[in-house]
Amino acid sequence: MSDELATGTETETPADFISLSDIRIAHLELMRIASSNEAVDPSMSRSDKAGAETTEASIDNTAPDAQAIRDFLAKARRAGSTIARESDRRAAQRILDYWSAELVTRPGITSADVSPVRLASFAGGGGLETTEPIAVAVDSESASREINDSGTVAIAVPESMAVATKDGAESGDGFASDDELSSDELTERFRIRVAAQARQWKNTGYPGYLLRGEALKEAAELPQGPDIAEFVEASAKAETDSQKQRDRSKNILIALFAILAAILGATTYFAYVQRNDAVDARKDAETTASEVAKLNGKLSTALEKTEDARQRAEAALAVAEKKAEDAAKTLAEQQATQATLRSAILLVVEQLKLGSVSLDKLAPDLRQGVLVELAGQVKSGEVALDQLPAPLRAALEPLLGKDIDKQPNVLSGYKVDFIGATIGLPRITDDLANDAVAPPLDYINYSLVMGRTHRMAIYSAVNLDRSQRLPLQFTASRLKPDSRLSVDYQPRPNWYFRADRPWLAARFASASDIAWGPEFAGDPATAALKLAQYASFLPNTMPQPRTFYGSRWVPLENWVRSQHNPLANRVTIFSGPVFRPADQPVDGVPVPYAYWKLAVSSVSAAVKGEVREPEFEVDAFFIPADATGAFNVEQYRLPVAELERLTSLNFDPLIEWTDSLKNRGPNGTAADELAARVKLLDGANDALRGDLIAVLEDADLPVVERQKVVAALVEMAGLQSISGLTPAGRRNVLETLLGVPPELWERPDWLAVFAGARRAVADLALSAADGQTVVGEQDRNALNTLKDRLRIQQSPQTVYVQFAGMAREDAGALSAKMRALGWGIPNPGEERVAAAAGKNEVRYNPYNDADRGAAELLAADLTVAAGRLVTARAVPIIKANTLEIWTSI
Repeated sequence: MSDELATGTETETPADFISLSDIRIAHLELMRIASSNEAVDPSMSRSDKAGAETTEASIDNTAPDAQAIRDFLAKARRAGSTIARESDRRAAQRILDYWSAELVTRPGITSADVSPVRLASFAGGGGLETTEPIAVAVDSESASREINDSGTVAIAVPESMAVATKDGAESGDGFASDDELSSDELTERFRIRVAAQARQWKNTGYPGYLLRGEALKEAAELPQGPDIAEFVEASAKAETDSQKQRDRSKNILIALFAILAAILGATTYFAYVQRNDAVDARKDAETTASEVAKLNGKLSTALEKTEDARQRAEAALAVAEKKAEDAAKTLAEQQATQATLRSAILLVVEQLKLGSVSLDKLAPDLRQGVLVELAGQVKSGEVALDQLPAPLRAALEPLLGKDIDKQPNVLSGYKVDFIGATIGLPRITDDLANDAVAPPLDYINYSLVMGRTHRMAIYSAVNLDRSQRLPLQFTASRLKPDSRLSVDYQPRPNWYFRADRPWLAARFASASDIAWGPEFAGDPATAALKLAQYASFLPNTMPQPRTFYGSRWVPLENWVRSQHNPLANRVTIFSGPVFRPADQPVDGVPVPYAYWKLAVSSVSAAVKGEVREPEFEVDAFFIPADATGAFNVEQYRLPVAELERLTSLNFDPLIEWTDSLKNRGPNGTAADELAARVKLLDGANDALRGDLIAVLEDADLPVVERQKVVAALVEMAGLQSISGLTPAGRRNVLETLLGVPPELWERPDWLAVFAGARRAVADLALSAADGQTVVGEQDRNALNTLKDRLRIQQSPQTVYVQFAGMAREDAGALSAKMRALGWGIPNPGEERVAAAAGKNEVRYNPYNDADRGAAELLAADLTVAAGRLVTARAVPIIKANTLEIWTSI
């Protein structure tokens, strides 16, 4: 309240109240003013209502503001000095309490306004004052009821809340500060505040007036009339609702945070997975880049090596061709020189026989040539030694005294492994097989296979070593029979020595081809006489027309000697005649209608600058005896298969297979034809099985061609095929597979057929174990042996399967097939992984050689089982002894 009211100082104010009636009249007027003011808009604030134009009171600007209420309270308080009756004093006090509470709701109040106002003591009654607690009326209805019923108290206030009024002399005007109040008085002051706030809440309905927290707790402990109790209850309910709302909000926030946390967790996990995938992808990319870089490096190195090898091979080939060309020229020059020399020697010999020329006058080379020729004529019987002049006989004695007519103790004959590969003698077929005389006749560096019918060799087999061949003089020598063979099976001398014969004694094995080796070391003259002896056996001859010999046979011999495969030092040469069934002897001489020659040789990888198996070259020729025109070697070239048909011979498989690579038949190569015959194993075909095994075991045959035969066998061994075979056929297939050399299975270039064989054997073993296919004891033993050779056993690596784009059942079936081969896949060990989409690979640790080999084999096994290409891929993050299958459809 104002200082003026607090000190009791009076200014120009209306007269004081002297009775309860005056107080009630003033109270009603204030109530009227307040009611008029609030009628404007109950929802309006007091400051807004002050400006509203609704009633007369508002027009008079007599709204009970804080000062008006203070004035009323001051006069009403003083009126207590004139009110003696206790009931009137209580009624007056209730009015004071009402407006004390109303005052604290007005703007502009001071700390003194919140102190309770007490009715002054009665002046004439010995200090009588109100001692009973007075309930506060917090609304107009209560206040009106107090006025209308002056004899009753509407609200009983608990005794604990009673506040004793103080004497005016002690408290001045009755308004004390907070510091001057006792705890009870402070409680009373708080009650008034609560009552005022309750009235404000009830009048406006504004929830902002409701109590909260500590204030609510303290208000709940106050003595409560109905209005305060309603106010406290509403505040408690609002507090509870607010708490529930806060709890709901909190729960919602918790839920939101949980959802956000879950989303964040999922996002984090997804980001983590994505990061890991990205890291893996980056590592994979880096690994791939590294592998590509290494591969590029290796490829560049390989290309450089290949280019270097190609250049070296081309250079070697050029050198060889130049060498062959030079050799051909040299040979031609030597032959021309020898022909000239021989003519000169023959002329000189005739002059020496007559004594017209002295031996001492001849040049050394010519003198030696003359002596060798004369010695040959003497040994052949063409010239008698005693008919020669004495000086000549003396010069011949050193040559004639040497034992050159005797055959060496060891006749080397034809060597089957001469060219670094086994080339067996041709096999004679059809009726010609019964005509052959066994065994072959061996000589120095050649052998002959004789025939009975024509008293002539069926063919010759010659080993020519170009690097050791000597250009020895070939002199006349008497043709002599071979004592090891009946003369009935040898050519007759009179076939050649009659003057009317149009043919001469051509050699199967040319003297120039066999003139090499230790037998011809030392003195050239002696070596020449030996050569004449070794080449002049009747079995080594065949009749050839003289023209044919000079224009066809000799050029062909020269071409083979120098032009066939110039890179090879060693050459194997087969030669022979061809007779037709209708051919008849000419003047008692069986003259062939054609002649043939075949040369085969090899060139090692080192010579060609390449890393692979040695290559073989075959040249086959067939020349009719009546051939005319200029000689062209290509005109007489033909495939080996055609030569075999014309001669009734079967050459070594190496020759057949090598030639079939460049002269393919209607059914492909020889290997293709043999592979096509594999299906005939279904019968009890022991001969075919033996042929197949012989071919597979022949290390000299091209590996890639043998692989064709094995691939056909593997296909035949597949469960679908082998289950339909007869027991004999099944046994033949398994026994033939056992004939595959184990080292072939281990070749890297055989990995695909190796995997196919593993699949076939594993499937057959499973079928037999399940009783679906009945196999005998012999077949079961063969299966067990094949399982060992094909390494169908438990692998040391653990294998995991990641798949995409297929049913789990299909992935499980694929794993089961791999387990049957010994791969260590856990059961179940398949995991559906989206990242496996589009991939078909086996991942392995690149730093473990065993894992790399296992991954390549597993990839091959998967390729066979899944029917789609699976590759091995190095991934550094894969642990050692671990493989990962990433597969999809």
